[in-house]
Amino acid sequence: MLKIKRLLRPYYYKIRLLIETENRIKLKESYEYIHSLRNIHAGERCFIIGNGPSLSPNDLNKLKSEICFGSNRIFEIFDKTDWRPTYYFAQDNVLLETIKTEISKMIKCDKFIGLNAVSKNPTISGAYYINILPEDSYPYLPMYSDDISKKCYDGCTITYSCIQMATYMGFTDIILLGVDHSYSKIRNPDGTVTKQDVQDHFSEQDILGNIPLLYQSTLSYEAAKQYADAHGIKIYNATRGGKLEVFERVDFDTLFN
Repeated sequence: MLKIKRLLRPYYYKIRLLIETENRIKLKESYEYIHSLRNIHAGERCFIIGNGPSLSPNDLNKLKSEICFGSNRIFEIFDKTDWRPTYYFAQDNVLLETIKTEISKMIKCDKFIGLNAVSKNPTISGAYYINILPEDSYPYLPMYSDDISKKCYDGCTITYSCIQMATYMGFTDIILLGVDHSYSKIRNPDGTVTKQDVQDHFSEQDILGNIPLLYQSTLSYEAAKQYADAHGIKIYNATRGGKLEVFERVDFDTLFN
């Protein structure tokens, strides 16, 4: 066995070098493209779609002409609506291992994948990569990126990454929908896990990757609000129900009058 490993070692390093070279090329292309997106939607509004159980196809049908961010397993609802996201995000390695094939099939949106996923998922077709920096800020607010072409802070929720991209793109009205901020399992600051009798997502097939750190994602939303308030940006929560109270609530049905 040792002899075989020695014989294969040169090939291992060559393959690794090829992968690293390919990733560097992709990262350079990603930086250049994302850099070109700064303020591309200055003064406009967008919707950031969560995957909570409150999300419905009927609501999404009203957003077919709106600029929308989707994430993770949002494609599970595609068979029930003609709506499709304009931009798509994913960054959880555990989840990405199970959905990278479906992501590659999505062709009607720009796809952004967390850099922490590149080594494990280097072949996601048509994806751009974002440098996700881990943030374990508890009990303080996490950092917030004003240049997502260089870095994006992981706020323990994909919605935080979407908000950072939205402000980078120049949106001044950001509306959350389907962000219920509630899960069947949550990990507490002391490491223990609390279980609740609630549904995690609009689809029962949407299995979580890592157990959510709800206390950290709440701080992330507070950091997003702080940044938005300081820069004249409005973030609203149009989710039907749910437990996210950081942002001003708005009635979804009044947004299209």
